[in-house]
Amino acid sequence: MSEQPGYNDKRTVLNKASLIEPIIRHRIQDSTFYKQYLYLTNELTILPIITNHVKYIGGTDSIGRPLEFLCCSLRLLELDPPKEIISIYLNQYGYNEFKYLTGLILFYIRLSYSSQEIYTVFDEYLKDYRKLRFKLKTPKFLDNGLSVNFAIIHMDEWVDQLLTNERCIDLILPRLINRSLLVDRDLIDPRHYPVTKHPNDSPSDATSSDYQSDSD
Repeated sequence: MSEQPGYNDKRTVLNKASLIEPIIRHRIQDSTFYKQYLYLTNELTILPIITNHVKYIGGTDSIGRPLEFLCCSLRLLELDPPKEIISIYLNQYGYNEFKYLTGLILFYIRLSYSSQEIYTVFDEYLKDYRKLRFKLKTPKFLDNGLSVNFAIIHMDEWVDQLLTNERCIDLILPRLINRSLLVDRDLIDPRHYPVTKHPNDSPSDATSSDYQSDSD
């Protein structure tokens, strides 16, 4: 009886760009945005590109063109910055002001870090309720004829998607070790669920229409 092949964790490869599927990776590298803004960037010069051009979370559009968020994700994987630099992105640039930089770095961490490191970093952002625009693959049309191209989510929802979904913004995420196993080994703490409400919650939210503004 043949043995079942083991799981091949791509996070151990030297070239972390291979964490993005070849077809999507080649589309990104052939895109105008990548060639114009990202091709010659380094760990420092990529920051203004992200903060000035990434205005929503998204993978590819309805015809397969890669969006800015995904293009910058690939470039970060190609650069493979040291973890000290990633920490600076989060703590000094991301958390206080540039929310899409934060979301992008969390996505990078989810792709390339170990399970223990992912849970440890992500726990801090389960209490982050900043609004994010999420680009829909195809627009939704409401009864009044309006088309909605974006959904509004919060940072803690984005973190939860990265922790629980097998696929996110058109990419298959590397497998995570079950948190309970790491807790049993005393490697991380159990997950604590904040009970505070979102700062923008109000009684009128429950009766609002299905329309979500593209503005955040």
